[in-house]
Amino acid sequence: MSALSDLSVELKQFWELPHHNDPKLATKLAEVQNWQKERIRKTHADLFSQPKNKPMADYFLTHLYGGDSLNQIVSQLEKIVPKAQKVEKLAPSNALETGTLGVETAITSTKLDLKLAQWLIDNDLEVNEANMKQAYLAVNDEAARRQQLEDLKQVCYRSDKYLNSFILQKSFKLVKKQAYKRNLQPLYDFIDAGFSAMKPLKSVGSFIDPFCERELAIIDEVHQGA
Repeated sequence: MSALSDLSVELKQFWELPHHNDPKLATKLAEVQNWQKERIRKTHADLFSQPKNKPMADYFLTHLYGGDSLNQIVSQLEKIVPKAQKVEKLAPSNALETGTLGVETAITSTKLDLKLAQWLIDNDLEVNEANMKQAYLAVNDEAARRQQLEDLKQVCYRSDKYLNSFILQKSFKLVKKQAYKRNLQPLYDFIDAGFSAMKPLKSVGSFIDPFCERELAIIDEVHQGA
């Protein structure tokens, strides 16, 4: 199976998520995601404030945490999955695999945050630090949150490996015109945004490793300190 074909089930499940047909849940999810983004900004302020890290920090917060951009890219992927073979002839397979993994990671983030949002609604609670901690403990997705961080690492390290290949970089740039012509702009831009964000970094590990280390420490603090 190809990277795009493997993604088809994930895309179908995304549109089946309840917030698409539940305005109250959609609103609460947006509140949860905004809280998550702000918490991440504060937690990693020292890391994110370094000039070379700012593009990567922006990419994390705008592309890997759901929202309208995710809806758009999922819609685009749904249209091209049936044409997977043609698309894979157009774009380098490594780039597609990295891009689809990034989309899967963003979808996973939405699924996990949906559980928090639903719990907060069920318990008639607003989004704040104390209630979010209660929600984390109640839904008990510790293992899934750890896997989410591992997936983020994979996205970053695969992209970093891709960027270190001049031939792959060149081939990706060459298909831009055709990608836009065939209405694949959202997919191309999603992948390209990740690559562009990493270019200022000497090593992606200098960003993603301390990020994940601190996030894992927070998971430990929340669940082991319960």
